[in-house]
Amino acid sequence: MLFILPLFLGCASSQTSSSKAPKIEGNWQWVETSGGFAGIKKTPESTHEIKHLQINKDSIYFYENGELISTQPYKLQLSKSMISKQMEWKMNESERNVFISRVDSFLIMKEDCYDCFSHKYVKMKEK
Repeated sequence: MLFILPLFLGCASSQTSSSKAPKIEGNWQWVETSGGFAGIKKTPESTHEIKHLQINKDSIYFYENGELISTQPYKLQLSKSMISKQMEWKMNESERNVFISRVDSFLIMKEDCYDCFSHKYVKMKEK
């Protein structure tokens, strides 16, 4: 397990950050959560949970199985990640250091510690 860690860190550090904040507003469906010391992977199929985020310009609404669980204000700011050692976009109002990025139609939220989790969401189609 420990020999995999340098490979993971090497891959993560190759990502470059942009000076322009990612476009994250909209509705996002949870795809998977992975990480932790044991390398856990959770999906909607394995947990029987349906989660989604509704993000506007200054708040995130967390839903689970159609029910609003919490609301959290946020602001994005460039900050150096402890994991990647790169400047990345951090949600500065979160309890934990959470870095956020967007790759095509996917939103990635990475908790910034060595045994933390990454959460992957896909952009929901507008109705």
